[in-house]
Amino acid sequence: MSPLPLAGVGSNSIQSFVPLPRHMFSSMNLHTPFARVTSAVVVLATTTLFALSSGTTRASPYVPASDLAALEQLSTRPGEAGRTTQSSRATRTLLARDPKNVDLAVRIAQVYVSRARAESDPRFLGQAQAALAPWWGLSEPPVPVLLLRATIRQSNHDFSNALRDLEQAVKREPGNAQAWLTLATVQQVSGNPAAALASCAKLVPITTRLVSTTCAASVDGAMGRAANAYAALDTAIGDASFVANRDVPVAVRTWAITLQAELAERLARPQEADRLYRASLALDPADAYTVAAYSDFLLDTGRPAEVLALIPAATRADILLLRRAIAARQAAVPEAATVADELGRRFAASRARGDRVHLREEARYTLIFKNAPAEALELATENWRVQKEPLDARIALEAALAAQQPKAASDVLIWLEKTKLQGDKLAGLASLARPR
Repeated sequence: MSPLPLAGVGSNSIQSFVPLPRHMFSSMNLHTPFARVTSAVVVLATTTLFALSSGTTRASPYVPASDLAALEQLSTRPGEAGRTTQSSRATRTLLARDPKNVDLAVRIAQVYVSRARAESDPRFLGQAQAALAPWWGLSEPPVPVLLLRATIRQSNHDFSNALRDLEQAVKREPGNAQAWLTLATVQQVSGNPAAALASCAKLVPITTRLVSTTCAASVDGAMGRAANAYAALDTAIGDASFVANRDVPVAVRTWAITLQAELAERLARPQEADRLYRASLALDPADAYTVAAYSDFLLDTGRPAEVLALIPAATRADILLLRRAIAARQAAVPEAATVADELGRRFAASRARGDRVHLREEARYTLIFKNAPAEALELATENWRVQKEPLDARIALEAALAAQQPKAASDVLIWLEKTKLQGDKLAGLASLARPR
């Protein structure tokens, strides 16, 4: 299932809240059965709506209510990294002198949230929260702070409080497309697809057709309507000129195309899925959500060498290192044990810090590399209590079957029956887990 990318997830240019899963990488992970890093959905945080109001709309685009919603573009292209770092340092210096300047605080918090997503490191979320400290405990902070607080809470799997923040945001600014899109994401990942679809519908009069369609397709695709969702995306994307259209932000294009690739997977169209993943990566080779989703697809189709070529050995993102480790194991290359050991140290460090946002990935690591199905099942079950996406269902089923405790996955089976989620891999696992 494709998380509703919210803030330029994986894009080279981070500009306000723009769709990514991806997700958003869920839990700092990367937006299908093992084709989603999250759910992931973590959503990159920035202040204003950018691409959501570009192009043809049915009504006037959203206009921020105050100057606090100012847009800052932070490029992550290697050639501009130095300028970005210099700008960030200058902003931090100014904030240190004036810690109650909400505009500066929002800007630097955006930087930290973006780094948390890019490096799959939740510690940056703590720094973002620290920048927002003067307003963090307020019941009604400025809307830009409210959206950032919701994004940070979502990334930490505090979905209930994130939902409260987002519901307040859309009540105060009903024309804020980013707020509705973020709300749809949280509703979907926390297991309320009907509410997510209703939030997507709110986007129709206030943003582009592509954004509203992709939002709805993400939900429909996870509710047994993958073919309809795929067709709707085809219409919204239009002809091949879409890919080269510079008026459509890269983040939006990669979001739509990667979602379509996942839908193709669910519809058992592997050649089409492969083509679409490659098309998305051609737009943004560094999009971590797409890299992770495509890697899972390659692993499932027995192509580990391509994963090793796709993910660099020095990757800082745990979700990507996990996939490289699995690929190394499948390919039986010399680095397999070394990569697995490094991954184990990273998960241990996360536990020591009290971070619990990578439970799904840790469960997968525990099952495959530690060969400890009971422990993996415990992690997967804890993860399932707060996050419900296809990848979460898959690891829960795999762990339950490996531990010879299929009854432990009964809630997952009920969810699959309710959603009618398509996909041969999940269907096969569910069949094995059902009582005879």
